[in-house]
Amino acid sequence: MRLSPLPRQGRNLAGALLACAGNVRRPLSAACILTHRCNFRCTYCDIPDRAGSELSSDQWLSGLRELRDAGLLRASFSGGEALLRADAVSIIKGAKELGLTTSLNSNGWLTHAQLVELAPHLDLLMVSLDGPAAEHDAARRKPGSFARAIQVLREARALGITTTSITVLTPANLHVVEPILQLAEQNGYWAYFQPAYLECFGRDRGLQPGLGPQVLADISQRLVAAQSLGRPVGASPGYLRRLALTPGGSRCENCRAGRQFVTIMPDGTFVPCHLTADERTWPSAADHGFAKAFAQMPAVSPGGGCAISPYQELDLIFGLNPAAVRTALRRLLKPATAGQPH
Repeated sequence: MRLSPLPRQGRNLAGALLACAGNVRRPLSAACILTHRCNFRCTYCDIPDRAGSELSSDQWLSGLRELRDAGLLRASFSGGEALLRADAVSIIKGAKELGLTTSLNSNGWLTHAQLVELAPHLDLLMVSLDGPAAEHDAARRKPGSFARAIQVLREARALGITTTSITVLTPANLHVVEPILQLAEQNGYWAYFQPAYLECFGRDRGLQPGLGPQVLADISQRLVAAQSLGRPVGASPGYLRRLALTPGGSRCENCRAGRQFVTIMPDGTFVPCHLTADERTWPSAADHGFAKAFAQMPAVSPGGGCAISPYQELDLIFGLNPAAVRTALRRLLKPATAGQPH
């Protein structure tokens, strides 16, 4: 009897497992930075200073098709603020139609008007949340931004989109961990935390002053304790362990960034992660196409591991860390419970 060939998604998943087990180069996840433009000027972020040329929607979609054919399973979209692009929703829709798992990272200001259109094509929405109203609006330099972010999280959850927040911790808002967890419990989303770097595109200068090893170890300990009580901490236990050991908890040269996940800049430059963007001339999709640009990526130079939550989680997942895989599946398949600890 002749067996029917596996559908593409099944082949890609099987290929992904083999690639992960052997640490083989294969583009499993792509962080698509659609634009560096942003409608906010947050106190800890210098991304808008890099605004410049951007790929067209046709270039993004044809490129994602190339990567899908090479094994891509997931595409995340961010900025700047991705929704400043008039074609952002159509790009996300196109990615979903390619069979990819999709996510969007947004500041929430523009999201409300596009949620209904986004909902059928978006698996996960991550909204930046820097604390309760006073702290959030101060960091965002935008009065009313907290209220709009919470509104979007509630509306997205009601539409069936898995929702998370991500809180960038600086010396000014280290006290917001507990209030953010309370908000997550009340509104039914997962809460992520990560420390702020001095420069968004440079790992060498490290974290902001005041985010030393003891501070990070304390944050990790608090999140581990909250997670043990079933509270909606989004991070995997592996990330929390690495956070407690930052900057020595992992090594950049051992990371799967550039081998199994990649960041694509607005102009089509392929970098392992945004923290390495300025370290060398990286391959460009505008010159080579997406699949070839990925294949040509050189290895990451040695360095202390980062504390960027999404990168560390992907490194753990593609390293087949059981707890990280379980955490990722739980996040997608079992939404946090509103109104009580999860």
